[in-house]
Amino acid sequence: MNKVVQILSVLFIIAFAKASLAQDIQRIEPPFWWAGMEKSEIQIMMYGEDLYNYEAISTDLNLIEIDKTENENYLFITVDTKGFEAGTYVFNLESVDGVVEVMEYELLPREKESAQRKGFDSSDAIYLIMPDRFANGDSSNDSTDDTVEKVNRDFKGGRHGGDLQGVIDHLDYLEDLGVTSLWSTPLLEDNDKRYSYHTYAQSDLYKVDPRYGSNEDYKRLGDELHKRDMKLIMDYVTNHWGRDALDDAGFTYSNLDSSI
Repeated sequence: MNKVVQILSVLFIIAFAKASLAQDIQRIEPPFWWAGMEKSEIQIMMYGEDLYNYEAISTDLNLIEIDKTENENYLFITVDTKGFEAGTYVFNLESVDGVVEVMEYELLPREKESAQRKGFDSSDAIYLIMPDRFANGDSSNDSTDDTVEKVNRDFKGGRHGGDLQGVIDHLDYLEDLGVTSLWSTPLLEDNDKRYSYHTYAQSDLYKVDPRYGSNEDYKRLGDELHKRDMKLIMDYVTNHWGRDALDDAGFTYSNLDSSI
């Protein structure tokens, strides 16, 4: 009986250790990719506490390179997806303690004829908007629980409430002007404490700022534009990052160059 209890105790400890390690991976970027892309090689970033503990990494995909940095909370894994069909693929990560973490990664199918999309050119009449200052179509998202800066129309540098629904509501107006391409300033999350209305200090490159709406609202904007034979130009920032987002990730401006 005692032996059975001991075995069960050991199994419980192992299971608990695995569960604890699974919680270490807090974020993966990009969260998924697409099969059949012209550029098949991608670098996947993993973020979580002490990820440097992972020593052995294997995957169903073609593994090219594993990079670690001075910041011990990041792993960068480069894989080649060429020849792999849409589906779910597995990463096995083994820690220095021998604990194996299994992580699934999804390759999505591309939309039909997506590779034949035509971009904007010199024949287009491009209309540039700053959504927060354009039109408020949904006052329920003017302030949200998961973003710091709240709506304040009395402050000229504050959030004024414009959103994606406001843009959608005025597409007929833009079409009547002769606009053929709509260029919006960045729509992805900017969670700085002040002056976030321009959304150039981004904090999440995979999530539309909830004060503008949702990722689904952005897709709906694209669909509504395409119904009018109009194009949508996406603007996003890769050159710099929001100050508060860096603080949340454990970076300071003094150690940034040596940390990523």
